Amino acid sequence: MLKMTTLATLLLLTGAHAMATPADDRFVRHEARGSAYELAFARLGQERAIRPEVRAYAAMLVNDHEVYGSALRHLAESKGIAFPSGLTADDRKRLDGLTRTRRAGFDGAFVREARRINREEVRANRKEAGRTVDPEIHRFVDRFLEVEKKHEQAARALTEHALASESPVIQPPPTGDTMAVVPPPSSSTMPVIAPPPKPRK
Repeated sequence: MLKMTTLATLLLLTGAHAMATPADDRFVRHEARGSAYELAFARLGQERAIRPEVRAYAAMLVNDHEVYGSALRHLAESKGIAFPSGLTADDRKRLDGLTRTRRAGFDGAFVREARRINREEVRANRKEAGRTVDPEIHRFVDRFLEVEKKHEQAARALTEHALASESPVIQPPPTGDTMAVVPPPSSSTMPVIAPPPKPRK
């Protein structure tokens, strides 16, 4: 008992990090995979977005997720969590699909995907904030939850303003309405060019 008390005191005095619980371990691994995808996604936006405001948003994501990924890696190392690298198969499919999006529709698709990511990240961080008892993980989650909220607000502003001026889709009339039918002209106004006469043999 005395040895255990002495060890606990030494850990507190030396500032040693507490090991992660299984739930914290799963959270950090999930965030590591998500961060890798978000960084690749943001860099693609920087390369392919047409509108300058969308490119600026993508650049902000790149900067923030480079900081986030570095901080997350440090947190994982301090907790003894193996840090996964690379994209999952599902994330590669999402990125490939976005890459194949036609240039004119890329900006809208990029912002919609950014909002989907942000919603998932805010939900995951809030869940972890309410579950973890580790003060270091709690501080980490609180810090970057505010960053994700900033990303969501910026994406919402792009959706409501910058992307609202995209060419509208012409919708068909509601059921029951009629459309005027324009009859074809009775005779064509295009001149008829007669073929040249055949040469005599």
